[in-house]
Amino acid sequence: MIFENSTDKRIMKPEQQKQSPHENRGPCDALCKVPVFRPVAIKLLSMLSKEDLEIFDIAEMLNSDPGFSAEFLTTANSAAYAISRRVNTVERAVLILGIERTRVLVTRAALQGMVRGLEENVAIQNCWLHSRASATIAGWLSRFYHLQPDRAYTLGLMHDIGRLGLLAAHTGRYAELLNRITGNNSALMEAERLLFSIDHCEAGAWLTRTWGLPEEFRETGAHHHETFEAASRDQNELVKMACCLAHAMGFKAAPLIDSDPIDSILKTIPDLPDPRSRFSLSDLSAFLETELRAGPASVQ
Repeated sequence: MIFENSTDKRIMKPEQQKQSPHENRGPCDALCKVPVFRPVAIKLLSMLSKEDLEIFDIAEMLNSDPGFSAEFLTTANSAAYAISRRVNTVERAVLILGIERTRVLVTRAALQGMVRGLEENVAIQNCWLHSRASATIAGWLSRFYHLQPDRAYTLGLMHDIGRLGLLAAHTGRYAELLNRITGNNSALMEAERLLFSIDHCEAGAWLTRTWGLPEEFRETGAHHHETFEAASRDQNELVKMACCLAHAMGFKAAPLIDSDPIDSILKTIPDLPDPRSRFSLSDLSAFLETELRAGPASVQ
């Protein structure tokens, strides 16, 4: 691991550092101040994770927050979601979109709201682009994992909630780390624990649990940098794959972190001994470019 600070000195061991009282506080103290998801978004994500949902109940919950419902309708009518005829009511939008696509829109709106108050910088934009690329790739790969595409997209979009949380809690210091750290993801997470006493996977697990979000968000947030499990179709494995591919294809939250060769990553796709026989990287690249161009490029 190599990370140099603004004075070009290596990061010192914790016992060598002179820490301020602020830095000596618990690792989750700063995360407690992270802008929480809107209450309506948390309730909706919990509701949308259950079976036997009624469209009326979802629409009623959305309408309980006029600002959030307006954002939902604006996004639903955007080109990214290809509704053929403009809709003016939440009920109609949910009916046309369906449960899983509604979940996608709620998740995106919640994440955008979480970071909207932050000062826009390169690190935040890189993290948001990585999350969107991972989500798009997860949706595209979902057929290999026998998962519903919109559900896979939502999990991919939420997997780096811990990184966004650290950016919200330590904007300048964490942005500098992301922009300057070299090595691999293990080196990055080691540096996160050294500087903030928590890495972004642990932060993601803490935030999703504290906010009462569905368990599947905690699982993918906590485990997306772990070693692949051969031939597994678990949703966590899909998110690991999507995150690795997004990074390898240039959509990096930390620009100087190394990536594995794409061919070696693809060999871990279940039941795909020869990835090129059923997998077209050029098709994925074209799809990714189209989807990222259709959606909002900024969190602001």
